[in-house]
Amino acid sequence: MKIMIPALTALLIATPAMARDTLKYSTTVAGIPLGKIKVVVENDEPEYSVRARFNMIPVLRQIFNGDANATVEGALVEGRHLPRESVFRYEGRKSEERTTIRFDEAGVPVDLIAEPPKRKKSYAMSLDEAVGAVDPATAVAILMRPREEACDIVFDVFDGAKRHRISLTGATAPQRGNTVTCEGRYDRVNGFKDKYMTPERRSWPFLATLAERDGTWVPLKITADTKFGPASATLRD
Repeated sequence: MKIMIPALTALLIATPAMARDTLKYSTTVAGIPLGKIKVVVENDEPEYSVRARFNMIPVLRQIFNGDANATVEGALVEGRHLPRESVFRYEGRKSEERTTIRFDEAGVPVDLIAEPPKRKKSYAMSLDEAVGAVDPATAVAILMRPREEACDIVFDVFDGAKRHRISLTGATAPQRGNTVTCEGRYDRVNGFKDKYMTPERRSWPFLATLAERDGTWVPLKITADTKFGPASATLRD
């Protein structure tokens, strides 16, 4: 569940052309409501910021450790989003986990602060192995920026412990109006136990329906099969 929430959040953050926008999504797993995601993006070039919050529905909060939020501040330099500081906070029933990633002027992660400190694991990755990846909020801002082909982009995400790769590999059908559905793939890259890195467990397909809005691509719906059943996140009016 803790892996699923950052992944869904990562897929749903957009950077619109306007100075400020708010996007709200409903999430389900196996047809059961999971929670809601609210994303607030401010884009005042060259500065940008993203604030995203996931709230699990109350009944599930009694079963799982539930709510989470992510923030990032950075700058857009020569077409590149360069984060300065990214914070992810996971709010459990009895405790809270907070991970802060700081970046240098080139957008390279240089410092990681985990509260409480993370226990050292044999499969843990180093900051050097995170070079070239960005935080989840910035990564999806990159995904949503204008481009010639909506369904042709690959980026790596570092969440403070693990490196993930998200790819849009092609459209399921020709674009109709301002909407297109893309085939996608999520890959585990680094920071996982060996048993999760076997060919049948390291990659998951998904579908992403995007709409062109004000020159950017806004996700309307994300769907994926998980071991808990079909998962989806849908934009609300």
